[in-house]
Amino acid sequence: MIDELIRKYGKYMGGINYEKVLNDLMGEEDILREMERRLIGIETGPQIDHRKMRDLERRRLILKYVELKNQELRALELIKELKLRGYTKTEITKAVKKLRKIRRQMRQIRQELKSISENVQP
Repeated sequence: MIDELIRKYGKYMGGINYEKVLNDLMGEEDILREMERRLIGIETGPQIDHRKMRDLERRRLILKYVELKNQELRALELIKELKLRGYTKTEITKAVKKLRKIRRQMRQIRQELKSISENVQP
């Protein structure tokens, strides 16, 4: 009914953009319908798949762990090469610190993976 009044007399309403008013009313109706669906319990919109999110997080952690494992192997090879070439212990310290940092990150990732696995099982 309001739509008909706006369409019929909108041009006589002193410069009011009646198309905009109609669009706003339609948008308002959509918002009210969505609120009504939520109130009565109908799920609307895309739902978050928590299982899929856990799987993606686990995958990300595993990929990071593999990358760190490769870095660890390279750091071990570097330390071994430095020792073979006769560098002193003070010169090797930087590579050893890097190796410790990598191993610390690997431990953290293992702990996170363990906590994710424990949360999944009932």
